[in-house]
Amino acid sequence: MEVYEEFSVRKIQGSYLEITTDSLLDIETMSKARDFSMVELYQDFTAFISPLNFDFKIQDILEVLPDLTPGIHTIETLIPEVVLLNKIEFLIRLKDYYYNKFSPEVIQTILGFIDQNMNASKTAKVLFMHRNTLNYRLDNFINKTELDVRSFKGAVAIYLLFKR
Repeated sequence: MEVYEEFSVRKIQGSYLEITTDSLLDIETMSKARDFSMVELYQDFTAFISPLNFDFKIQDILEVLPDLTPGIHTIETLIPEVVLLNKIEFLIRLKDYYYNKFSPEVIQTILGFIDQNMNASKTAKVLFMHRNTLNYRLDNFINKTELDVRSFKGAVAIYLLFKR
């Protein structure tokens, strides 16, 4: 079913819909859609905006979606909420996903950066690596996951996922 011209909607399971677009779908646009839904339709909903290169199974997301706080979630907000809900099986699958996407060395570099209060100079010194190598790994991780570990939300999400 086509909605407006830019969105495609398809039913994927029960009352779940998958909304896709060729243009960039950001959290602000989805928040406006949620506001419209609550004001005009008296319906709230929970949505997950998937990162572009996120090839995680949609079925796994659908299992936790009903338990999330209503609203628009990105991967940065999904992870902490799932940790608080203590969804262990989902968290294990998500960890495995990131370990398969990156080497354990890269994950340890990211965690080292977070442990050093996101200070690149201290992290490079503690991990005995050149600062440019550290920055390359950080940039590569951020580009491939859309999880900005240089921001508070991104750092908390990764820290909770791997250190919890």
